[in-house]
Amino acid sequence: GSTSGAWMRDARGHGSVIYLTNGHYGNSLLEFRDMDIFKSGQASNSYKLPYSYTGTGHVVYNGAFYYNRAFSRDIIRYDLRHRFVAAWTTLHDLSIVTTQWSEISFDVDESGLWLLYPALDAEGFHQEVILLLQLHPRDLQTLRTFRTGLRRGFYGNCFLVCGVLYGVDSMERRHANVTYAFDTHTLTHTVPSLAFTNTHGYTTQLSYCPLDKKVYAWDDGHQMMICVD
Repeated sequence: GSTSGAWMRDARGHGSVIYLTNGHYGNSLLEFRDMDIFKSGQASNSYKLPYSYTGTGHVVYNGAFYYNRAFSRDIIRYDLRHRFVAAWTTLHDLSIVTTQWSEISFDVDESGLWLLYPALDAEGFHQEVILLLQLHPRDLQTLRTFRTGLRRGFYGNCFLVCGVLYGVDSMERRHANVTYAFDTHTLTHTVPSLAFTNTHGYTTQLSYCPLDKKVYAWDDGHQMMICVD
């Protein structure tokens, strides 16, 4: 695969279908019937999206592809079965530093759909804050909002497991560490200092799948799975 990209399963789906996007910009979502077909590299199905995506923070959840519309503040729910945009909303407080790379990341855990993004904090002299939102999967409306202690430039990747957000301090250093955790149940911030290995030195995606309790990673063109049991 490309240096950057994303691969995932439908966290509310059935069977073993795998989805993939290549690169950090495009309009094509590939579908593979199972892991063997995925390893062969021959897609079973493909979707040409009506609006291009940017970044690698997309997810597939309950038959829909959730993504950031390229170079915009918009997030989209694309219905895979009927192939149309089923929901769309705009993140008006999104803090955009560069248009070349999306800072928006969807996550899925046992309790549903989440969104992580940098926002301009209207209450704090327009300083930047990284927000974690739990979203309604059907209409993308916000159910809950959490202010995290993350700061842009101080972490490489994040992933969410069982309502706890984890931040890895580098996406490129081989021997990195999970240096931040935010628990949405207790609203506590901790510094766990757990070892994390960027095996190939360029991890552009970390995405937990509650179906198989694994984190799906894209590391310099290599698709990897990390057990978190």
